[in-house]
Amino acid sequence: MSILNNSLLLGASAAGTTSYIIPRSIRFNAPDSAFLSRTPSVAGNRKTWTWAGWVKRSNFADYFMIFSGGTVASDAGELSLMFSNDDTLRVDGGATLFRKTTQVFRDPSSWYHFVVAFDTTQSTASNRIRIYVNGLEVTAFSTSADPSLNLDSGVNSATLHTIASQSRGTPYYLNGYLADIHFIDGQALTPSSFGQFDTNGIWNPKAYSGGSYGTNGFRLPFSNNASTTTISQDSSGNNNHWTANNISV
Repeated sequence: MSILNNSLLLGASAAGTTSYIIPRSIRFNAPDSAFLSRTPSVAGNRKTWTWAGWVKRSNFADYFMIFSGGTVASDAGELSLMFSNDDTLRVDGGATLFRKTTQVFRDPSSWYHFVVAFDTTQSTASNRIRIYVNGLEVTAFSTSADPSLNLDSGVNSATLHTIASQSRGTPYYLNGYLADIHFIDGQALTPSSFGQFDTNGIWNPKAYSGGSYGTNGFRLPFSNNASTTTISQDSSGNNNHWTANNISV
């Protein structure tokens, strides 16, 4: 089948005992053109938002999309989080490559927890896009450019948004697994809202503690695999459900 759910068990309390379970992940196979899609009925806060989720790779040395929003080739019209063909992580505007890590992500056995906090209201330009991996902020970039002050991004616009594919242009379908995805509309959060270190210094998920999800916010646990409709349902309480494309359960 083109996409499948697999069992997943993650989570520990600060004391090292299991306290938060991620029961399931969703696997994306690029040759099947598998992805999730949603078009918000109204725009949310396009200046300030947070994306957080667990990612496990199954293919390398190519471009693979994680999350994308917008359909116009401009920095106000589209923004994407993706892997580059050298296995680095990057945040791309429709016209500008904003961030490209020096760190590479080439371990097919590892789950990586990524948090991207976007906030163009910040007076310090370098704080307008912040990336965290497994609880720690990334500070080393081979490319770093800053969005303009108060830029409205393509993410949170009332246009197409996609997961595991690009919302504009070449799709760059993802090869890999995603789990426990959160999107927070209107807040730029740190990883402590989504996870914590255990006594061994290992980053683990926890129940979301950042407050409201905001207008277009959502959580995708992929826990209900009864059908291709239920697998991409939002559990945040906002009913911001996604559509599964080319997916089997």
